[in-house]
Amino acid sequence: MTDSRINTCSKSSCNGCDIRDKTNCTFDMSQLAGRYLICLPSFIVGGIALNTTSTGAFYIWLAIIGLFFGVIEIRVLCAHCPHYEKSGFFLTCWANYGMPKLWKYRPVPMNNIEKTILLAGFAIVWGFPAVFIFLFNSMGTFALYMALVALFFITLSQKNCTKCVNLSCPLNRVDDTTKTAFLRNNPQILKLWEKDTNEFFR
Repeated sequence: MTDSRINTCSKSSCNGCDIRDKTNCTFDMSQLAGRYLICLPSFIVGGIALNTTSTGAFYIWLAIIGLFFGVIEIRVLCAHCPHYEKSGFFLTCWANYGMPKLWKYRPVPMNNIEKTILLAGFAIVWGFPAVFIFLFNSMGTFALYMALVALFFITLSQKNCTKCVNLSCPLNRVDDTTKTAFLRNNPQILKLWEKDTNEFFR
């Protein structure tokens, strides 16, 4: 198993850490595989249905996906994550593995504008094919697509977001006790967050 710890942690080892199994401070490929298993079905069904409905709309959707996940999300979300601080030009994390680090590391919490952009991006990426499928394809395909999208976000929320160390993400569901312990283990991040004008626990 490939294992990659974040560099911001003050502990020399994960051994004995009381939040070791409660956060994804380390990365391995099984996390990425799990994410693809729950994410790809909605993209596959949406892509096939959209391409059948309108080839032009399909290519527009691909451009939207590339722009959002390859550029915008990296800036508003990933640049705030401790995994982003690791060496190398490409991300090694469960969410956006292999994406280029186009922006500088920002260890402060996401602000409200960034959160709004992120949520709007999600709505556009998954909503774009939904509109075309609803208007020009069958209700059965639309129902299947929406069910897969719902399954993805429900599973993401329960399996990934409950352990994600990108703590200010609006989808993050790590409990406050674990958040506090994580920040204490990462004093450089904690110091910057305490100075930030955003209120973290809200």
